[in-house]
Amino acid sequence: MALKPNFPATGIPPQPTQPTAPSAGPVARPAPAARPQAGDRRALVVGRGIALAGGAISDCERLEVHGTVEVSIRHALELIIADSGVFRGEAEIEEADISGAFDGSVTATSRLVVRSTGKVTGTIRCHRLMVEEGAQVSGKIEMIPGPAAAAAPARAAAAPAAEAPAAPPVPPEPVYARS
Repeated sequence: MALKPNFPATGIPPQPTQPTAPSAGPVARPAPAARPQAGDRRALVVGRGIALAGGAISDCERLEVHGTVEVSIRHALELIIADSGVFRGEAEIEEADISGAFDGSVTATSRLVVRSTGKVTGTIRCHRLMVEEGAQVSGKIEMIPGPAAAAAPARAAAAPAAEAPAAPPVPPEPVYARS
């Protein structure tokens, strides 16, 4: 199995890093991508010592938790829970990276990474699960098909059926006369 560049030998991606301030030198603009760049995303950062409780978070592409959050979030791209972060509630996201505590229900349609300092309790539904040594995971775990796998049956049903080659005709059974 070939590993992606910049991945350690374990196959678990490195922890996300904080964006750095741009330098004064010339900046090369990356080619437009299907997903928005980190600076262009609608992001919410809950800082250390801050608590956010009640209700739901909507239209947030990236939620980064360093404090305590008790909410539900749906249709987000990323959930990052730092070492000091605590999330209680329900999350439906594409990717989650958990170094702190998560208690509730998480559905990660792409990938869920639990770091060595992470603790996940509750219901876990994900396409890919990566757990570092030392992490704590407890509850119900269900592996789900990824977005591409879920779309394949729909594409197959929508495609016109190819004509199967006709089977050669079977000759009739011989009839024997009784005497």
